[in-house]
Amino acid sequence: MTQSNSLKSVALVAVTAAATMLLIQACGGGAVAQANDADPVEGAWESAVSVRDCTTNAVLFVGRGQGLAHRRGTWVQTDASPPTTRGVALGTWKRDATAQNYTTRFRFIRYNADGSFAGTVRVTRVFTLSADGNTQTSTNTSQTLDAAGAVLQNGCGSDVSTRVP
Repeated sequence: MTQSNSLKSVALVAVTAAATMLLIQACGGGAVAQANDADPVEGAWESAVSVRDCTTNAVLFVGRGQGLAHRRGTWVQTDASPPTTRGVALGTWKRDATAQNYTTRFRFIRYNADGSFAGTVRVTRVFTLSADGNTQTSTNTSQTLDAAGAVLQNGCGSDVSTRVP
């Protein structure tokens, strides 16, 4: 009877260890595996942003922004606009054909002065990562959409971003 209980305990420990390892791998692997597949763009970035209307050349926004490139291609971004006028931006990033070129696509929700839904903004950033991996320069396009999804304005812009240590 004691030997049977010991075998059951060993089997339970082995199954628990195997299940834990599978869970770790499903969540992105261990620290060693994650460090080996890191992309140089991953991390936090601060930006000096300039956006103008593509048709009239009127300035739409000049200010600061922050972005976070997550492992495996997700992106979170915000800027210095009052938080009552826009939400956080969510999107994706991907490395283009050359090692230093990337594209980020994200969108955020806009709000009216009374807090009601005003529409969204879709942004595409095409940027080059510097050789040392600490700066980005980008060309940006955006579309401001109303609550029904109709395009109100096309924006053209640029930014220079530096890595947050």
